[in-house]
Amino acid sequence: MWIYFLLFAVLLFVLYTAPIMRPRKPVLPVLLIGKTGTAPAADKHKRDWLCEKKLEKLFSALQRKGFTSVLPADILSGKLPAKPVCLVFTGGYQSFARLVFPLLEKYNLRAGTVLHAGLTGQYDAWQKPDEGPWQSLLTAADIKHLQAGGRVEFISSTVDGLPLAQEDDTRACWQLTENKTRMEHLHKLHVRAVYFPQTNPRRPAVLRQARQDFALLIGNEHGNNLLPTDFTVPLQVFRIHQGTSFTRLLWKMTRQ
Repeated sequence: MWIYFLLFAVLLFVLYTAPIMRPRKPVLPVLLIGKTGTAPAADKHKRDWLCEKKLEKLFSALQRKGFTSVLPADILSGKLPAKPVCLVFTGGYQSFARLVFPLLEKYNLRAGTVLHAGLTGQYDAWQKPDEGPWQSLLTAADIKHLQAGGRVEFISSTVDGLPLAQEDDTRACWQLTENKTRMEHLHKLHVRAVYFPQTNPRRPAVLRQARQDFALLIGNEHGNNLLPTDFTVPLQVFRIHQGTSFTRLLWKMTRQ
C-alpha cells in the first residue's frame, strides 16, 4: 500500500515543480508612470500621483536590483540586457523635465515620455476641471533640452490627449498619424513608439494603421500588449502610482 502513497507524493512533486523548473519566456517589464510630484489638495485622484521621494525609491531599487533601463530603440534592435525595464511617463507633464529627468541622471537611467504635440507648452486639457487643477505640459524648450540629454525618447499618442476609446476608427487613426507628424516636423523627433491611452485592443482598424506608421506599440495602462506580430518579447505592463508596493512589484519583475 505504501508504494501508492509514494507514487502519489512523487506525482504531486512533479506537478508542483514543473512550472518552476520550466524555462520561462523572456518578458520585458514596462512601468507606466503618470503625474509625479506632490498632488494638489484639490485633486480627486491623489492615488494616481507618484511623489518625488517614492519615485527616487523606485529608481534606487531598480539600480540596486541590477535592472537596465531600455528605450524603444533598444527594444527594436532585439538586443536587450539580462534584466531590462522600460520606463514610460505618460501625459507629457512638465514635471518630467524638472523632477524626473534629474533623477534619471542621478541613477543613470533612461525613460520614454509620451508627447501630445498639439498641447506643447499648454496644460492637460483632457482632465475635467472639477477633478483637480490642470497641470502644465512640456514646452518646446523642455523638449529640446531633454532630447539633447540622450536619456529620453519621445513616444507618440493622441494630439489632444483624449483617449482613443472616445474616437471612431477614422478619427483615432488620424490622431495617431497627425501627432506623429507634428512631433517629427515641429520638434524634429524620430518617433519609434506609440502609447495607447485607454483604447480597446480589439479595434483592428486602429491597430492596423498604427502598425503601418510606428515601429513599436508600447501598449496601454490596462496591461494590454499591443505589439507587432513579429515582435518576440512580450510586454508585462505595470501601472505605477502612490499606492504601488515596490517589494511586490520587484518580485513580479524578477520572477519572470
